[in-house]
Amino acid sequence: MKVKTIMIPFPELKSVSVDNTLREALQIIEDNQLFSMPVVDGKKFIGVLSKRYVYETYFKEFEGTKEEFLDKKVIELMKTRLETISVEKPIEEAALMFINSKVRFIPVTNEKEELVGIVTQQAIFKQYQKIFGSKKDTFVVVTYDFKGVLARISEIIARHGGNIKNIVQIDTETIGLQEIFITVEGKDFDKVVKALIKNGFDVRLSEAK
Repeated sequence: MKVKTIMIPFPELKSVSVDNTLREALQIIEDNQLFSMPVVDGKKFIGVLSKRYVYETYFKEFEGTKEEFLDKKVIELMKTRLETISVEKPIEEAALMFINSKVRFIPVTNEKEELVGIVTQQAIFKQYQKIFGSKKDTFVVVTYDFKGVLARISEIIARHGGNIKNIVQIDTETIGLQEIFITVEGKDFDKVVKALIKNGFDVRLSEAK
């Protein structure tokens, strides 16, 4: 299977221009619960703006006012050293890129270096889930407190008839925020999800669902 079959196409993406201000970019990030976004100049892929990097720069390095910082252009804080992939590459190559890095998504570009889409970790998980079986469901638990969380999650899932098949923990690189992707096998997936939510967990259905 090729990257083009699982990528999110450019028209459906949230992206920012090099000419946008940080204020405008952060508003898009917050409104859409993102951790990072591609940066383009027209259609050309230029780099990525990371929410974590923006905040760290402001709190650790910037000496001006908040307004002065937010008026800066995206191009001043974006990261440009990021691997891209073409639409014709196999998804296995994209999976390997995720394993070897901490990126949230992989930009998909054409021969003109134009951004045509992105591949997400969730899209990769979804395809591998199809390969390994369809009687499992996946969700994501978002948490700032990782210590002891897995034990509590496992106990709740087991108590409500679920059987954990896979767990993938990802550091979002945003001030200690962790995402825990959990694949569960059982008769009543919704019952498991409702039980976790009732116990105070921030549960989000993954694209792998």
